[in-house]
Amino acid sequence: MVAFAQDRGLDAFLAGSLLAWMGLAALVGVVASGVWSDRSGPVWPTAVSFVARLAVFVLILADQSTVSVAIFALMFGATFLVTAPLTVVFVVQSFGTKHLGALSGLIIMVHHVFGGLGAYLGAAAFDRLGGYDLAFVVMLSSNVLAAALTLGLRRARSAD
Repeated sequence: MVAFAQDRGLDAFLAGSLLAWMGLAALVGVVASGVWSDRSGPVWPTAVSFVARLAVFVLILADQSTVSVAIFALMFGATFLVTAPLTVVFVVQSFGTKHLGALSGLIIMVHHVFGGLGAYLGAAAFDRLGGYDLAFVVMLSSNVLAAALTLGLRRARSAD
């Protein structure tokens, strides 16, 4: 975020501040999605998170002004960590608690491996192409797939 913001002309202090605001937005997003998930299950908060990311990737591909970079930081921050705690809920709903630790650990490991790979490939794309647009297109595409797969997890709610 900081390097991208500075590449778009923001000074180092503002770029660093956006990263801090991104972290605060992540806290708000996780708490809000947890409350929502407690009421409706994990599918809708997760799907809305992916759709919100789609919107900010479209925004940042269309306009990389200071205001758009700030909106991107806040919205991406608000959705960045939402899926991590909700993954545990999905695992419990699908597989029960017997192997919860192993399955959650595997999911988190894969998430971090591909997160690291994504950061590396985004930097490589920047070095080769001079911008992050290709990385944003890949992220947008992966969020389309993630939103579709998440909505495929909808289940009829049991009568309580």
